[in-house]
Amino acid sequence: INEEKIQNGVNVREYISPGDLERMNTGLARVGAGAKSQGEVVHLTRLDGTLMNAIVYTGPIIRNDAVIGFRGIVIDVTERLKLEDALKESEEKYRALTENTPDILFSTDMNGIITYASPQIAKYGFLEDDVMGKPFHIFVHPSDVHDVESNLSRELKENAQFVSRFRILDKWGITNWFEEKSSLRLDISGKPIGIYGILRDITERKKVEDAIEIANKKLNLMNQITRHDIINTITGVLGCLDMAKSTTEPEMKEQLLDDIRELTRVIQRHITFTREYQEVGVHLPQWQNVNDLIDKTIKNFTKSGIIFQSDFENIEVYADPLLEKVFYNLVDNAIRYGKKLTTIAIYPKISDTDFSLIFEDNGVGVEPDMKREIFKRGVGKNTGMGLFLTAEILAITGISIEEAGTYGKGACFEIRIPAGYWRFVTEEHAR
Repeated sequence: INEEKIQNGVNVREYISPGDLERMNTGLARVGAGAKSQGEVVHLTRLDGTLMNAIVYTGPIIRNDAVIGFRGIVIDVTERLKLEDALKESEEKYRALTENTPDILFSTDMNGIITYASPQIAKYGFLEDDVMGKPFHIFVHPSDVHDVESNLSRELKENAQFVSRFRILDKWGITNWFEEKSSLRLDISGKPIGIYGILRDITERKKVEDAIEIANKKLNLMNQITRHDIINTITGVLGCLDMAKSTTEPEMKEQLLDDIRELTRVIQRHITFTREYQEVGVHLPQWQNVNDLIDKTIKNFTKSGIIFQSDFENIEVYADPLLEKVFYNLVDNAIRYGKKLTTIAIYPKISDTDFSLIFEDNGVGVEPDMKREIFKRGVGKNTGMGLFLTAEILAITGISIEEAGTYGKGACFEIRIPAGYWRFVTEEHAR
């Protein structure tokens, strides 16, 4: 600023940016009326024409109880404001990151007390006050607490980074799987003061991993059983052949040939079932709309004369893609063995966290001593594989099935779906 010009009576307002003049004049009026100067941030023009950010503090010049002018202090805050703007921008970026990432960011002190948790905790029913100042372990599934605390202790002592998997119970008691990555928090002197961590929800991934593991176990077991059964049947065939070769009686030979024919059909059924069973667990589990599956199933029985009753809200179930075959098997089984059956009702049974699909008919029902047996391999009047396959498909994602009807009044199959494996369809899920 040209000091000589100011001394020669140039109006100081010439150096103030036009956009700041009104605010500066208002501030001077307040000070002239006796108010204390709060400091006005204005843009001043330097001699080289560049702008300088400044805070101007003013005070009145009073003579004979009258304000005859103002005196002031001008402080250059250009660099300070740049730093403040940079800090503000950094904070906005950090806030955008923490609020928009799907992961939960958190920090704890050396005792494992939560000192920060990002807004994503609301997805699991928690408010900030629910977690701040609480021990981290109280939100962990009781079965995983020991491992989590052990990893935390080693991390704090050894400055090691750990990737842990454990379960956390949400506000409604539903189990969610998380993967945690964390690192040590240090103060400016390098002293450990806690940890920074990231929690990633891997519930869906864990469901897939568990389903694949179960499917592989079931397929391996089925291969062993089928191989054993086929070998035994072939042994029977060979025995009948030896006996047929050694007998001279036509009737005996004809009977043995019939036995060989039947044993061969048994082997054929084993191989056919193996082809169907190998589809179980081949494709990843997925969310499937119950109403859609029911509609598709009923279309297969439009000429059966059976009256179908169905009453469902928009619900999805997480299961093997062969879930449609489960629905088909249950309806087909009811029609095959229901005898006097005229109606099949399909409806939900919902409690606070549990959900069941009910398939109920008015046929003859299932005898008490057969309620468990009908789900075993080979039990039944046809191939003996339908309900066994049904139970195996459901078990891939931890779903169970049982028969709970009254013999003489009808069969009632209840498919029980654990929490986390069913949901009401929302717009988010629909997308």
